[in-house]
Amino acid sequence: APARGPRSRGGPPAGSAAGGADAGARAKREAWRQKSSQLREAMKASRMITKAQKEGKDLRDLPPMPAAAPDPSLVPCPHCGRTFNAVAAERHIPKCATTKAKPSRLARGGGVGGAWRRK
Repeated sequence: APARGPRSRGGPPAGSAAGGADAGARAKREAWRQKSSQLREAMKASRMITKAQKEGKDLRDLPPMPAAAPDPSLVPCPHCGRTFNAVAAERHIPKCATTKAKPSRLARGGGVGGAWRRK
């Protein structure tokens, strides 16, 4: 029997096209590239901040950090605006649609037990 490595599954070689599996692998690779790029940009911005602090420069003079793009794999809830993966969104959205006691906004000291702190 041929020797197999720890990751070998006995399927087609890694470089061969295996129908729909190739598209899934390509999507995973693209998602990894996007996350890797975001990490590199965050690290670059962190190095700029550290360098400016060491040189005694004002941090307000630095260029603004680029805004992080929302994760396209997450599904936003149309009722509350929170984002979930597909499975969790299927559970959450119907429950959120029927929730009657939604807070319009959260205010400090406006919850239960807040009255005793106001004295």
